[in-house]
Amino acid sequence: MRYDLIIAGLGPVGAVAANLAGAAGFQTLVVEKGEQPYDKPRAIVFDAEIMRVFAALGLAGEIATATKPLGGSVYLGADRAPIRTFRAHPRAHDGAWFPSNLFYQPQLEAILRAGLTRFPHVTVVDGATVEAVVQDDHGATLTIAGRDGPWRAKADHLFACDGASSSVRKALGIALDDIGFEERWLVIDTDVTGPMRWPADHVIPDEVRDGRFSLMVCDPERPATLIPGRGTHRRWEYMLLPGEHDDEVVTDAWLKPHLARWVDPADVTIIRTAVYRFRALVAEHWRQDRVFLLGDAAHQTPPFFGQGMCHGIRDAVQLIWKLSLVRNGTADSALLDSYQVEREPHVRAIIAASVAAGSDVCKLDRAEALARDARFRAIERARATQVAMTDVVPPIRAGVIDPASGGERLPEFMITRAEAGEQHLDTVLAGRFTLIARDTATPAAAVWPALGGQVVRLASGEACDDADGRLTAWLDARNAQWAIVRPDRYLYATGSGDTALTAALILLAQQLYPGASRHPESATTEAKAS
Repeated sequence: MRYDLIIAGLGPVGAVAANLAGAAGFQTLVVEKGEQPYDKPRAIVFDAEIMRVFAALGLAGEIATATKPLGGSVYLGADRAPIRTFRAHPRAHDGAWFPSNLFYQPQLEAILRAGLTRFPHVTVVDGATVEAVVQDDHGATLTIAGRDGPWRAKADHLFACDGASSSVRKALGIALDDIGFEERWLVIDTDVTGPMRWPADHVIPDEVRDGRFSLMVCDPERPATLIPGRGTHRRWEYMLLPGEHDDEVVTDAWLKPHLARWVDPADVTIIRTAVYRFRALVAEHWRQDRVFLLGDAAHQTPPFFGQGMCHGIRDAVQLIWKLSLVRNGTADSALLDSYQVEREPHVRAIIAASVAAGSDVCKLDRAEALARDARFRAIERARATQVAMTDVVPPIRAGVIDPASGGERLPEFMITRAEAGEQHLDTVLAGRFTLIARDTATPAAAVWPALGGQVVRLASGEACDDADGRLTAWLDARNAQWAIVRPDRYLYATGSGDTALTAALILLAQQLYPGASRHPESATTEAKAS
């Protein structure tokens, strides 16, 4: 059978991509090397942008019940007292998602897998690995090693969501750019049924004691992290020191005395131990003809801002909406080249911030650590506004945007609709190009109906009303009467008046048909010239 899309890997990134593909109507095959879903936690946090993706998939309600808000993170210095605090931004409004969410990965993956059962055109095959890829003008032919031996499948496109050791990336010979960060850390996931017993020589803020904040101990004797997962799940992470061996630190003889500083070992069940090499790597090419790398197959980020899984889900969201336009003939296939153009700078900016944070956390020289502590405390004293971990997420700066006014994530807003009452604006956006307008601005350009674009007009008595004035205030801050929103809830452009709107839509058409001599605006442009 021939497929529109084959996805290699069914971790969170592959599962989100498969749900998005199912919702878009793609005939999809997913191959996962595991014989059954992996039952151990790995990723542990995601942000509100990712919860908005889950909401668009119709899965946020169930996922939200399996998450816990993370209020922030406290860093302790060499003297084991606070040197730095990150606080999550308050929710934009009562209907908004929490900015940072702790979760238990096996639960999340189970929900995402169950979501795939809604789509009869999505097929999942476990115990299968992509071993070879051959491409031509008509598609990609994959050799897949399965339970019963090798077999072949054909597709228009392949998404490699098969992790840091991606077999697809290796089969294509795509090299990785090593940004130059590597540290070994031991991750210990536990189930803790008793109370914490906080070390007397540590100054532990109340927000950490009551489980609202995580703790980063930047102690040059051994940096460590404590993350208060959902329910009784607790994660400790310890930096490994020179001379320590991976097999040594996963033994009871090593684990028990380290955990005993924080909790009675009798109250602890160890779920998983794993030694990770936190690295900063980016694939040189994210697209090779019909094959795309996503998530850890394309980039690996040190975990100090909790953005690794978020990166991969952003990859999937962007690729699916662009591939949908190509598939239905609304855009040229060259549009898909903008995937790496948009995503790589975004990823590299977050990697750079994570490497900088990791370099501060991982200092083993006491004099350097004390200098770091003094610097951070001076910054904290001078700071006028709070800093959140999600502040490291930048806007899109290139690709399918109007560079003069686009690239930001659209904030969360509430609107009132006559037929539905007050609801989240994201529900109305529904993964479509949307013009939000508070005047008579009309998208006359031919590209708009071709995109299936919709108009949300804000006015009392109209179909949509700004529920609390926040959306109107947001437009005011941009001196804008309208905003064009992409299917992934990033801004394409903002502006005022029909002339500026038409210019923005003509630019959009040119970006959807890069290098083409004709696109949906040709007729409009020629008509104006005649």
